[in-house]
Amino acid sequence: MSSTRAVRARLSGGLCLVWLPVALITAQGRARQPAVRRPRGTIAVGATARDTLRQSDLLLPAESTYAQEWKMPGVAGETVTIDVASEAFDAYAFLFGPGFGADLPQDDDSGGNCNARLTVRLPKSGDYYIVVTSRDKYATGPFTLSVAPGPKHASLVRCNR
Repeated sequence: MSSTRAVRARLSGGLCLVWLPVALITAQGRARQPAVRRPRGTIAVGATARDTLRQSDLLLPAESTYAQEWKMPGVAGETVTIDVASEAFDAYAFLFGPGFGADLPQDDDSGGNCNARLTVRLPKSGDYYIVVTSRDKYATGPFTLSVAPGPKHASLVRCNR
């Protein structure tokens, strides 16, 4: 039997609704059980996945953006770099999982050219969830999600969208 966990994600635009594996947080901070929804896939450190944000994906109402969750098994103390790249939209990513609390790691443009890059040291062992979304309202299109071992520097290439 799973328990309900509540996490608020603070994005640059304010509080965002975040679907968790076991709960949905409303704008008022109350948790409710979600419809049955599973992560889009699982990605391991060292792997790359290609997919597409679609109108049928989860809609984050507070931001008016579509989102996909990707499960990533992690080990305490491991440093990973998560890149989300797309030519179709301004990529945005955040990560939640064991040990993060309310201040979730997130990024908009550190990957250069409107792509997201997060370098994170994982605080605990367990399953983490990468959320792939966009800064652009209702944006859809193809993207690439990569998880690499170790740190990478932020790109200096600006977003020109």
